[in-house]
Amino acid sequence: MIGAVGKAASRPNWGSRIRRVAGASVASSLVAAWYYRPIADPGGGETGPDRSNQVFCSPSLETRRHDVPLLLSAARALSIGITTVAIRFFMNTYGTFQVVDDAQYQNFLQIVLGREKDQGLITVSNHRSLFDDPGVVSGILPWWITLQPKYNRWGICSQEYCFNDVLPGIIKGYIGAGQVLPICRGAGINQKLLLDFAKLVAQGDWCHVFPEGGVWQLPGLGGLKSQPGSGGRGRSSSGLGKLRWGVGKLIAHSPMRPRVIPFAHAGMESLIPQDPVSGKSRFGHEDPLRVLVRFGQELHFDDLIETHEAKHGTLWTYDALPNNNRNFHRKWDSSPAEYQLYSKIADRIEQHLEVLSTNVVEEHSQKTKDNGWQHPIKWWA
Repeated sequence: MIGAVGKAASRPNWGSRIRRVAGASVASSLVAAWYYRPIADPGGGETGPDRSNQVFCSPSLETRRHDVPLLLSAARALSIGITTVAIRFFMNTYGTFQVVDDAQYQNFLQIVLGREKDQGLITVSNHRSLFDDPGVVSGILPWWITLQPKYNRWGICSQEYCFNDVLPGIIKGYIGAGQVLPICRGAGINQKLLLDFAKLVAQGDWCHVFPEGGVWQLPGLGGLKSQPGSGGRGRSSSGLGKLRWGVGKLIAHSPMRPRVIPFAHAGMESLIPQDPVSGKSRFGHEDPLRVLVRFGQELHFDDLIETHEAKHGTLWTYDALPNNNRNFHRKWDSSPAEYQLYSKIADRIEQHLEVLSTNVVEEHSQKTKDNGWQHPIKWWA
């Protein structure tokens, strides 16, 4: 009897061991996310982030597509996995989330899964709430794809929201591990933070952009001060177009022409509505959360770029190599002629995205009016 008790006492407790190993793995991953965290640019876009004066911070921004440090790879899987599960459970339990599964959507999936080596993918969409990413972006891929960081999107978030000095480093690390980089609003398209984002396109990643440069809950695209709900935001002249030109710069100077796919969505405005005059967002909803997403046809810009190069010479290109050089402006800053090219690229995106956004908002309104939301997609689908 005593021998039996002794054997039972010495038997390994595998459940306890597994919990300890899992706990240590999660803790190590979070520490890695903290160490490799993106940081804001204190110079307002002029100087670029200075990682040398940060406590417990890697010497350079780590965004490699291949040969990612093991713990950082685990941190990305953890951040993307937890966020995706939570968001999709919320979006499809609290309401309805529907992606129109048509030829354009299938083309998008094929491009996500298979492009030429080092060819980037840029998606552009309207921006209808502060929660669009991850709220919408986390739900547009099938599960088996979205939980793999190598297929997931990289996004940008205003540094005043996601990477400000008030947030603890571990929170910034978690956001960064979710494949999000900071951008300095109002700093223009020659800022170092946009160059950091461009390098992701150069190494063949999927990068998502909200080219309106802010949240606009209008039937079509926003972006102008003269539009309802601007609250003084946006461009002062309609001649400049509604969309920011940064996306044009990403496309024009990529070493390999990226694939560009637009999509539009409607319904997130019921979760975080805007004041119709000031444009300020507030949390809280009045109507049920019903989100509709529709993809558009792939966009091409070869003709615009070739016309520019015939007149001004071959465009310079950025690369995927890390760049901590404080003199990045010498190559990265754009000429007046290049600004005109960016404007033309943004105008073409605007033409397509305006129509797509307007149609999706109308389709969403009609489905709501017809009570066409009886069959929501399950959160685990």
